[in-house]
Amino acid sequence: MRRFQGVIVALCACGLISACASNPISLVGTDSSESSLRADPVQAQLLDAAQALETTYRDNAWAGTSGVMETARGWIDRLTGQGENAVASVPAGQAYVEHRQLLVITASEAGETFAADVEQAVMLARQLDQAARAVTLQPGAFNRAALTRDLNDVETAIGLTREAIDTFDAAVVIVSDRVSQTDIARVTSGRDQLAFLSESLRDRADELARMRRDLLNLSAYS
Repeated sequence: MRRFQGVIVALCACGLISACASNPISLVGTDSSESSLRADPVQAQLLDAAQALETTYRDNAWAGTSGVMETARGWIDRLTGQGENAVASVPAGQAYVEHRQLLVITASEAGETFAADVEQAVMLARQLDQAARAVTLQPGAFNRAALTRDLNDVETAIGLTREAIDTFDAAVVIVSDRVSQTDIARVTSGRDQLAFLSESLRDRADELARMRRDLLNLSAYS
């Protein structure tokens, strides 16, 4: 009986995953569509920065490499009691090193690639932080739906930057024997800047959340 129930749960979960994949859930409703956000230059800047960060972080295996479907499959495996048979995922640091071939290309190329990647990750996080700050400097200029979309983008970026920090830390251990100390120093410096920006993005998220609450309170008293 339990096995039969497990099959039913799995079938339902598969249907749910399929539905989510074909019809993504909107967190903020139609008022915060991309076209409406791009109508305001400040919001458009934040949207562009968020999309650039997420795409680049994922494409370069700095963060978020597992994907939604892999996570969902793992959930189904656990529901049906097959979790112990699941193939272990590749650690983030190893996935990044393999993706960028840091153990295949020459030592000098590996060091330059690694350092340049970290510096690009920092640049993208800084651009998003600045764009989010510009939104927070205009209280009352945006509706709650748009601010919800902004908050979601910033929260996503926080998670990705934290994953990237872990990825770069693990990659340092893997390649430290073949990369120059100069390049390691560049990586470490960039990593620390990324950690600072990740915390700064947390402050931006708090400010955006406060702005949304203020709008809600204002509508309640109007």
